[in-house]
Amino acid sequence: MKRLLNIFIILLLFAASSLFAKSGIEIGIFVPIGMSVGLNSYSLTNKNPTKQQQDNFETAVKQFRRKSAVGFDAGASFHIGYRFEINKDMSVSVLGELGYAHDEFSFYRNSSDKNYKDTLNYTLESLAIGVYPKFNWKKFSFGLNLGLKIPLYAKSISAYTDYKNKNIDRNIEYYNAFQVKDLFKVQAMGYIRFSVDYSVYTDEKFALVLGGYIGGDFGLSLKKPSINNQTIANQNIAALTKQTVSSFDIGFQVGVKILPNN
Repeated sequence: MKRLLNIFIILLLFAASSLFAKSGIEIGIFVPIGMSVGLNSYSLTNKNPTKQQQDNFETAVKQFRRKSAVGFDAGASFHIGYRFEINKDMSVSVLGELGYAHDEFSFYRNSSDKNYKDTLNYTLESLAIGVYPKFNWKKFSFGLNLGLKIPLYAKSISAYTDYKNKNIDRNIEYYNAFQVKDLFKVQAMGYIRFSVDYSVYTDEKFALVLGGYIGGDFGLSLKKPSINNQTIANQNIAALTKQTVSSFDIGFQVGVKILPNN
């Protein structure tokens, strides 16, 4: 019985070594560029609010809910990990991701007579850390990025435009890595991105890649909820209000893929 078990283990190891004969390290450098649609949401932290609290919340927040606006996203990411060859057409890559991300979260609200408009934009420069598993088929790759972005710099721009009197009142605030905690409750946000890439040029060790992605950033909660570009004045309501910004992202990416063991 023991001899049969040893034979089975040897055969299994031989099959695995044959199956992943061309496996090896994979390195990637990518530059994504795209657009983001800001998503701004308010909620009550009290799960069982009184009727008065609910009424105050709706009056203070829902009346001034902003609509989504479009922002700009960009960045650069470095991938490294291992590629497991299944056969000549298929393989699986398990990669780690480290990169820089520029993200914008934009919102606006028009007055009922369209004479006034207030806008809000948060711009973040962040360190991105995550994982990037992907399935490779011929010259195509299908990947899923998951991870965290840690803001190292933030800029908040609020503006009130008076079209009737042709006047714009703008306020800009800057936050460095040590001050970001004054803007957000948690100095991190999650991200998820599904990508499809195509190798337009390949040789044994190198590939030039073009692709597209769709995904989003989420979980960015403001420390001081605001409506109509003003911090909520009623402290009783502010203490019960949670404001979260997130985004829906879509764009394209270009990069290189290196297989040094091939």
